[in-house]
Amino acid sequence: MKSLLVFTFMLVSTLLCSQESSLVELREDGRYTLSMEGASYFANLSLECTGKIDPHYVQRVYENRYTSRYVDTLSGDDYWPSLREFETEPSSDDLWPSFYGCFDWHSSVHNHWCLVKLLKTYPNLPEAEQIREKLNQSFKKESIKRELEFLGNNEYGLFEFPYGQSWLLKVADELAGWDDPDAQVWLDNLSPLTNYIAAVHKWFWRNLKPKKIISGSHDSPSMGLAFAHDYATTFNDVELKKIVDSTALEYYLKSGYKDLAAEPIGYDFMSGGLLVTDIMRKVLTPKKFKKWLKKFAPELLDETKAQNVMQIKKTTKHDEYESHWDGYHLNRIWCLNGLWATLGNDKMSPTLKKEWAKHMNAMWDYAQDSIGKGNYDIDHWLSSFSVFALIGYENPTLQEK
Repeated sequence: MKSLLVFTFMLVSTLLCSQESSLVELREDGRYTLSMEGASYFANLSLECTGKIDPHYVQRVYENRYTSRYVDTLSGDDYWPSLREFETEPSSDDLWPSFYGCFDWHSSVHNHWCLVKLLKTYPNLPEAEQIREKLNQSFKKESIKRELEFLGNNEYGLFEFPYGQSWLLKVADELAGWDDPDAQVWLDNLSPLTNYIAAVHKWFWRNLKPKKIISGSHDSPSMGLAFAHDYATTFNDVELKKIVDSTALEYYLKSGYKDLAAEPIGYDFMSGGLLVTDIMRKVLTPKKFKKWLKKFAPELLDETKAQNVMQIKKTTKHDEYESHWDGYHLNRIWCLNGLWATLGNDKMSPTLKKEWAKHMNAMWDYAQDSIGKGNYDIDHWLSSFSVFALIGYENPTLQEK
């Protein structure tokens, strides 16, 4: 009997491990990438989330409609006109016909990026038709027009800036250059909204330019600048690129960032330090970036010290705010994958690459302990973070499995 129980336990454990490992495949260099099974898994999570109206933070938005993260000197009764038409508290789809799901507006936006990325990279997904239907619904011209009206009329045009608005630039960046008839229609329909967001970036970083902060939360300048840089490059927006580059250099060229080993701070759900490397690798030449990295984060390039800043910061509790720890590690993976692409294989020794890959894969395994277990406070955002971690900075492979 005891032997039977032991055998059963081992069989169940093996099946569970097999199920988890099927989400990923190993690259030749030892890093994880997303498998077709993994793409399908996260597609289903994001499809379910983007269509889920309730629960939603709209209550908090409605109650705190006279607050602004960056502008606290303006006032006026016309500050929140898009809510004045409602006699009672509206639901999320009343306010945001495109991005009403996933508990909050920004999470809905980056789950839409996730669906675009998965369909673009894995066109033969079993969920491809569902994804296409969802994107056709969300990216309707009239719905995007209403989304634009909301952004322009709320929080002085800075609603969800920089985090949520920058994710929409990433959606457009992903759609651009995709040889798909629907993708071009979606991009055209989104363009009034993304043009507005690009203009907000130009105005904000030129005129307000708040005090430099190193943040792993929604107010992270480096995250917003990094995605705006990608958009400016893709769409050849010379003015935006110039503003983004000059701001990043002013903020981070001579001062770097906080100690990576000290992260995360508070309830950070991203790596403030690695997000700085993410924008700096984009604005500096490879040679200058390598010099900058050696000055401010030499441990990343040291085979014996890299593990000190890549150690997993564990907690046994994964739900509610503790799920930020999972997002933090997934964000670290996506920043490290970006660094890997910029540094190139010739600038990383085999031993260093092996060390990075080992820790990046361990971060992934740790974060996946919380995802897909039915906790909405986790699944509403960590599906898209998981996909970005592995293939966010990777060109579509158009896998035909």
